[in-house]
Amino acid sequence: MDPITLVLALGGLVVGAAGAAAVGARWWSRQLDEAARRATKLEQAREFAESQCAQARRQVEQLQKELAELRAQVNRARARNEVTVNPPDTPEVQDLLLRGAPAPAYDPFPKTEILPRKR
Repeated sequence: MDPITLVLALGGLVVGAAGAAAVGARWWSRQLDEAARRATKLEQAREFAESQCAQARRQVEQLQKELAELRAQVNRARARNEVTVNPPDTPEVQDLLLRGAPAPAYDPFPKTEILPRKR
């Protein structure tokens, strides 16, 4: 081989290697940019999910407090308003009780009367 062919071959090899390095660098930079975009997107999604979770926990805590308050109110109302329904004290009921027959069912709500409309 003569020296000119050797220099041209080495020059071609160097230019080819430089071109391959440029193409490889461009490809790797695209891959790295895409990975950085995905990482940023995942971080934003994680932060959003954390904020949603925190908000849901606050809402659950608030609802549990309200439920505890309502239960306490119901318990206080039950204790205050314990009413036993006594059947009316009429001679018929007294008669039935003395005979041992079951008393007729007491209706705590009287029948509703429908009043005529006033025009």
